[in-house]
Amino acid sequence: MKLRNLALPGLFWIFVAYLFLPLLVMAAMGFRDSNFVAFPIHSWTTKWYSEVLLDRDVMEALWLSARVAVFSTVISVAVGLPIAFAVARTSGVMRGLLIALILLPAFLPVVVSAISLRIFIGRIGLEAGTAAIAFGHAVGSVPFVVIMVLTRLNTMGRNMADAARNLGADDVIILVRIVLPYLSPALLGAFMFCLLLSFEDFVRSFFLGGFEQTFPVLLFARLRFGFDPGLAAISTLVLIATTGFGLYAERFVRKRSLRSETSLTSGAKND
Repeated sequence: MKLRNLALPGLFWIFVAYLFLPLLVMAAMGFRDSNFVAFPIHSWTTKWYSEVLLDRDVMEALWLSARVAVFSTVISVAVGLPIAFAVARTSGVMRGLLIALILLPAFLPVVVSAISLRIFIGRIGLEAGTAAIAFGHAVGSVPFVVIMVLTRLNTMGRNMADAARNLGADDVIILVRIVLPYLSPALLGAFMFCLLLSFEDFVRSFFLGGFEQTFPVLLFARLRFGFDPGLAAISTLVLIATTGFGLYAERFVRKRSLRSETSLTSGAKND
């Protein structure tokens, strides 16, 4: 009986080790006082972290990835929000077909999507570069925005909008003062998720970037000449930053969602 009770926790920690041990090894390699990656580490240093922070190419790649992530996320939310509204107004077979069509880019192999996007931007006269990368990332992010907004929208009762109309509010006021505040947790979650999704997107950036290298593309280019502790150092810094951002985003969205639901509940009780 004791063995059975210990089996599930044991499998869980084995799975955790499988996921996180490679990351810990990478972080440790960033402190190795040598140009080669190997164990054991006889002496430790932080010089690799200072060197990569002063590396102009790395900083430019990080800045480009950040700009592309913001641009593509804004496009994704701007496109995904009205699409979610349109899907919410449908039902039956049409609703299923629309959802399947919207989710198709998320299920396509990324390489196929990137090649098709490269052909498409050539047809419309858009040159490879920052705009093309942002467009490609937005195509891959829109399905996630639609699903997150649609999930939140499905929990919204029609009585709130009907009550507002009975009090004389038009569609614009209902959208601005009722619908969008209710959807704000989903919108914030989608925004932050798309930022992280765009930042780590390598394949679309590789095919659509031209001579401009995002951070994942730069890492790939340098890995062709061998893995050194400098790459481990910058990867560790990016991992810490994105993990912290993701944890903060999750906590912020959860608090915002609870606050929104509490205010709606209290408002219904007062009515």
